[in-house]
Amino acid sequence: MNNRLTLLRSATCTVLILTGSFHASSASSLLPAEQVQPMPNAIAGKPQLPKPKPTPDPVELAALYYYAQQGQKERVDREIRRISIKYPDFAVPGDLFQPVEERKVDETVLWRLYEKDDYVGIDNEISRLASENTGWEPSSDFQQKLNRRKQRFEMVRATKAEDWAAVIAAGHDLDPKSEPEADLLWMLVDAYSQNGMLDQASLIYQGILFREGEQRLSDDVLITTLQKAARDFPAAELRQVIRQLSVSPTVAARSKILDLDLMRRELADYVADIEGATEPLPAMLVALRRSADEKTGSKDQLLLGWYYLKVAQRKEAETWFRRALLSAPSSEALKGLSLTLLQDEKRAEAFQVVSDNLALASQDWESFLPALAVAFMEKSEKKPDSKAVDAFANAIQAAQSPEHAELLGWYAYNGLQFESAQAWFRKSFEWKPSAAALKGQLLASLRRKDKATYGDLEARFGGDYREVFADLKTARAPTGQKGQTVATPSEQGQPQYLASFKARRYGDCLADLSKKAASGRLDANAELIRGWCSLSLNRISEARSAFETAVRGGGGKGDDALYGLGLTLLRARLTADAETLLLRGGFSPARERELRSELLWQKARIAFDQKRYAEVIANLDMRLQLAPEAVGMTQMRAWSHYHLGHLSQSKAIFTALNQVVRDAGNTRGITAIEERMGLWR
Repeated sequence: MNNRLTLLRSATCTVLILTGSFHASSASSLLPAEQVQPMPNAIAGKPQLPKPKPTPDPVELAALYYYAQQGQKERVDREIRRISIKYPDFAVPGDLFQPVEERKVDETVLWRLYEKDDYVGIDNEISRLASENTGWEPSSDFQQKLNRRKQRFEMVRATKAEDWAAVIAAGHDLDPKSEPEADLLWMLVDAYSQNGMLDQASLIYQGILFREGEQRLSDDVLITTLQKAARDFPAAELRQVIRQLSVSPTVAARSKILDLDLMRRELADYVADIEGATEPLPAMLVALRRSADEKTGSKDQLLLGWYYLKVAQRKEAETWFRRALLSAPSSEALKGLSLTLLQDEKRAEAFQVVSDNLALASQDWESFLPALAVAFMEKSEKKPDSKAVDAFANAIQAAQSPEHAELLGWYAYNGLQFESAQAWFRKSFEWKPSAAALKGQLLASLRRKDKATYGDLEARFGGDYREVFADLKTARAPTGQKGQTVATPSEQGQPQYLASFKARRYGDCLADLSKKAASGRLDANAELIRGWCSLSLNRISEARSAFETAVRGGGGKGDDALYGLGLTLLRARLTADAETLLLRGGFSPARERELRSELLWQKARIAFDQKRYAEVIANLDMRLQLAPEAVGMTQMRAWSHYHLGHLSQSKAIFTALNQVVRDAGNTRGITAIEERMGLWR
């Protein structure tokens, strides 16, 4: 990679010299002129070898191959005569009139690398073969299969890693109405589903299910797709789709295997209060209970647990959740069981079952706060051990719960741990200002004889919370009841949405933030994360709204929110808005350079599409002062000179670039320029 970057930079410098941006008297040596020694004609004592006869280089042969490929026999003859005059010993290449893919170039090595998924090796081998075989390009069969294999490789790898954003990026150009490989579309459906992007998922489902004629997929594919759809869409919609597809007798017959899936979906819709969902019939419950009795019925056990909890049959709910927790331990089963026990006033049992399964609880700390809090309430019959205290602290920070932070503060205060108590009260007040949290801070400060903190709190809040300061004299002393050690808040218990973001579970991140927003307004830092998650899923309008809110609230460190907003505007091709944002300032030098470079490149592309070629060159020149120029940018520069009539400059750029990076676009440019200049007429 470093070598490639060096070559690209070298190409850029060469282009600059040729276009007049730099001036130099000689580029033949890096040594000072006085140190450059002339080469002797012959080494002393050895006879001088004859000079090799000059032959045309690949650039000079490019036009000959081009005209041959186009079938322009007269131009081929003129080009042969031109080259023969310049090179008397020139021999016409034997593969001149062969199709590119049939020329005598052995692609065996490429296919071996293809089977190994060695795409870097393929790129290197293609460059080598192209440099050795003028005008050669990989066969169209290889290129098509390579592009498809790369796409499959990326999608499979991202799916295994559950990197759903990467799956979406890799499969964005798949056409759901014509794509023959259904498993690629299923990966895309799973990615959209996991990220809550059901509008996009529905388009994939429709493309698979409603094809006609030769594009129609097999019944096996249709049935599997319907089974996936049962996860994402209400049962009423699925039944309507099945009725439409059942014009095919085979689909009508095989759709019977979907009956149980549809029952599960109908029951889930009822539990979730989906509009139009109806109470399940007894026969449906019997079928699902029978399925839940089987060894693989843990999901049905969970579903039945949630159903019975909804209809307030808590004994049944507890039974099914316990079975699910035993057969396939999961955070969901633990959540259902703890909630059932709490609703049934079995608080001590709820605390105990969560304490016994802290590893499962750690997957979703926020859901287990009520059960863990039981042991920290006054007169609780349960006493937490050190692991339960740490778990409660982590859960509080994951949920950023001010009420539970205050509860832990009082636990520490009564245990005479005043430093920890003060820290947790402070955290509670930070998340949600309250009289109780302020009172806790003041009492802990008094116990610690921390006059500075007390004075600061009094100066800041004495006017708004007069009653709190008045009540301090009659406040109850700490009980002194010895408890477990309480650590001060740390970054270990990070919010759930932040954990999801770091794990690249962007859909989960947005779901976590929606849950948090339902219980109160998101702060600027949470809005910042919402912006990054939305941008990662290409939800541009949501990302822009979140970043703008974060900017107003001072979210992130330094220019994080501004940077995110700038990237979002550029992703949306809103160049005018992005330029206005950059003019406002506030960016670090590195980020401003990055954003401005991308902005100038976008403006150059827009100008090129609109045939404003002078603007293209102006924007590229400004960008070149900020960052090196990639091959595609330099080619755009060359074509802009071509369209402006600067043929010598255009040819010089293409020629210099072709000496560094072999690319068919360079030779096409040179051919077009020389034809326009009349060199072959």
